[in-house]
Order: sequence, then C-alpha cells, then structure tokens
Amino acid sequence: MRIGLDFGTTNSGAAVYDGQKLLLFPLDRTATTPAVLRSTLYITREHETLIGREAIDAYYRQNTGRPSKMVRQYVGEIEMTFAELPTFVKDVYILVDEMTPGRLLHSLKSELSSGYEGTTLFGRHYKLEDLIALYLREIRERVAATTGEPVDSVVLGRPVNYVGSTDAGGNTRAVNRLRHAAHLAGFKTIDFELEPVAAALRYELTIDHPENVAVFDFGGGTLDITVMRLGNPAERRVYATGGVGIAGDAFDRRIIERLLLDHLGRGTTWGADENPFPSQTIDALVDWQSIPSLNRPETLHFLQLAQATGNHPARVRALESLLVNNLAIRMIDTVERAKIVLSGRHFTLIELRDEDIDIWQPLTRSQFEWLIAESARHVEDCIQDTLARSGLAVNDIDTVIRTGGSAQIPLFIEMMGRIFGPEKVVLSDVFSSVAGGLAVKAYTG
Repeated sequence: MRIGLDFGTTNSGAAVYDGQKLLLFPLDRTATTPAVLRSTLYITREHETLIGREAIDAYYRQNTGRPSKMVRQYVGEIEMTFAELPTFVKDVYILVDEMTPGRLLHSLKSELSSGYEGTTLFGRHYKLEDLIALYLREIRERVAATTGEPVDSVVLGRPVNYVGSTDAGGNTRAVNRLRHAAHLAGFKTIDFELEPVAAALRYELTIDHPENVAVFDFGGGTLDITVMRLGNPAERRVYATGGVGIAGDAFDRRIIERLLLDHLGRGTTWGADENPFPSQTIDALVDWQSIPSLNRPETLHFLQLAQATGNHPARVRALESLLVNNLAIRMIDTVERAKIVLSGRHFTLIELRDEDIDIWQPLTRSQFEWLIAESARHVEDCIQDTLARSGLAVNDIDTVIRTGGSAQIPLFIEMMGRIFGPEKVVLSDVFSSVAGGLAVKAYTG
C-alpha cells in the first residue's frame, strides 16, 4: 500500500487514494477529528512511546504537580587542551530530575533544518531522526491495523522552505533527515511532494474544468504558497512556489513573549543593587527545548533569592511554581487555544491558575494582529513575490485555496481577499487537504 503522509509541525495525517475514493485514516480515535493527530511524542522512563492526544494526556497525568529531585549524572569525558599546557581529561556531569516519569516532545519537524541533533532521555541517546521515526512508525502501524495490509511505501509532504532554512542546503538537509527517519520507521519506498502542491491536488478532485489557483497553506511551522494550473492532469503546471518559516508556533511564542512574561518575573529587580532579572531565564519560556533546563537547583535557588530581595516576589513565585509543577507545556497549550478562539471571536482570556499562579490576561483580536504585524508583512511580501514570479496577474487567478490552521486567522483571510478578491478565496480541508493530496500523488505517481 502506498499512502500519503503529512507530518506536520502541529498536526499530522495520512490518507490513501484508489483513483475514485479518498480515505483519511483515523489515526487518533479519541480525538474529535480522528483523522487529525497531534504531532507530539511522549517517552516514558521505561522508553514506552505515546503519540498524539495520548501523549499530551499522559504528560499532564504523570507530571503536573509532581515533586522534583535533581541529581548529578555522569555522561562521559572530554579532553581539554590549553596553550602551553598538557591535555587533561575531565569528567562531565549533568543535572537531571530523577523523578521525571517521561518527556514530552513536540514541533520536531521545525528542527529538521536546524543544528538540533537530539537528546539523551533516561540513559538513552535519541537522534532527532530517531524521535521522528518513533512517531512515523506508530502512524504506519495504525494505518496497517486499519487496512489489514502492510504499509511500506509513502509520499511525504515537505514545505517549500523549512523553519530556519535560509538556503537550498538547509532544505536538503531537512529532507534527507526526514527520509532517514522514514526509513527507520519501516518505510521502504519514500518520495516527497511540496505540501502546497499536495493541497492543490486535493482541490483538483473537486473541479471539472481547468483553473489557475493560488494555494495558501499556513500551518504551525511554515507558510507555503504555490501558483498552479489545475483541472487537466496533462496540462498541470506549477508556475511558482514560495514560503517562509513563519506560522502558528511563532505566533504563540509572540503572545507569550509580549503578554505573559511580565506575569512570570520579567521586569523584576533583585538584591540591594536592584540587579535586573536574568533575561535568559525568562526567554527560555518561549522555547519548548529550553524549558526543562530551567527546573534545576541553581535556578530554583536564585528564584527563592529573588523572591526574598526583589520588587515583584509574587511574579517570581509564579515562575517557580510553573517550573516546579511542570506547567510550562500547559501554558503553551493555553495560549494556542486562546489564539484559535480569536478566529471566531474578537476577545478571549488567557487563564492559568495553579499553586501560586493566577494569570488572567485579556487578549483581543486587534491586539493579536498588532503582535503579529511584522510577520503579516512578511506573509504579504511572500504572496506578492510568488505571484510576480509566476508570471500571472491577480486577474488570472481563478481560485485561492486556503488550508492549515493558521489560514483560519481573520487577518490573513482578509489579506487574501484584499489581494485577490474575497469571492475567489475558498476553504479546503483545514487539516487534511495536504494528506489527501499526498495520497493522490501516491496514486498517480
């Protein structure tokens, strides 16, 4: 069986097409939309792996409010050489929480073009490719269980430009790493298709005449745009593609950075000299990879000192509680939900309450749009640049297809309507059009 698999930054999906019928696989039967699987991976101390909603639920169940105990752990030796001095060997230790029952990982796709090589979890080193392979293997096995057939051939989606990639080399590195992960997951034949092209192929199943289309695929990690001719496979043509590493995850980080960090110690001074609060401690809260490093004895000791000598002890106490009770991931989820609410309403609240934490932060749609205004300018520049490179004028575009979670943000719907005309903008499957299109590509070759 040859399937299409959309490994997304926030959500993933898989589908198969037989020339007449498109089947989206129910990868997460506990979810409201079973065909949409959260791109999360939870690895327990026993190296059991869970994915999707189960991973998130297990993390909350096992970690929220639990005690921590940091101990030194030996990880190896390094040789140290200094000018005019002999080389000597130094033992290397790290501090780990020996009571951690598991580690939650998400947005792994965003690291494919970065220098992130992997991590050591509970005495075992996992390369980034290993972590992604665990996730992809579970998807492959769930598809096989649904169909009763072995699954060893796949067409994977890829963005025009991966997050953090500034040149072709970065994109090539990302594709090669994802290919290797797919091999580790048990796929034998692996091909790739651009995600916006896949979304266009899914849309093509719904039309009976040729069209020039612009695909606006805006998810959790990247924006991808493609201008294509569709409707007759013999005359199908890609005029231009474009993309930027800006999307939903970056918007979540922006909200945290600008609105929530003041609740968690930013702006605090401490000590008799009124020292500024260390920015690296606060800044780490916007990056899921950095958050675990904060829950260590020296950081917690400093936070207690800052509470005793600082001008905002309640804020610092809230930060300490966030770390000690492992609530940072819940904060990120809460922000994401608030952002989603603003697609249908003009006002929402970001609320996070727990021991010594009482965050109540209003957020309006106009305020959110102000926070992401610079990103919106980059998005519009990308649209205009891709259209210009296509050689087509605005009037030559028959339909604008929007897909992906971030494509539901009113600011960008209005932007597309302003550029192309609101009557041309249509909504495709929000989370499944890319997976469906990849399945079409898998069938047609």
